[in-house]
Amino acid sequence: MKQGRFYLHSNGRCIWRDVKVMEYFPQRLVGMLYLRVASPQRAFWFPKCSAIHTWGMRFAIDVVGLDKQLNIVTVLRNVQPAKVVRLTGVDSLIECEAGCPLPLESWQGQKLDFCLREAVYE
Repeated sequence: MKQGRFYLHSNGRCIWRDVKVMEYFPQRLVGMLYLRVASPQRAFWFPKCSAIHTWGMRFAIDVVGLDKQLNIVTVLRNVQPAKVVRLTGVDSLIECEAGCPLPLESWQGQKLDFCLREAVYE
């Protein structure tokens, strides 16, 4: 599974240092389901995706929609379990812990940079 970090392009601030890239159907289907609790430094990135589900999840999440250039388009806070979220005008989605302390809404329109880490085998 690919992993990396997201940085705010304007100042190089690391937003999430543990980002799992969910590229394949089995990864996308499971997503965060196996987690018992979220971590503020962990996020899940779903490239080429505009919809997610929270069926079977144990906690709420925040969802960040990105365009093709990785600009933040929209932020949905506190998406509860057993929901389906579809966003228009986005190319990929990031899932992170609900109540993420980052000022994501104030960063709308700003670009993120993704830095891929060395290969991780699970």
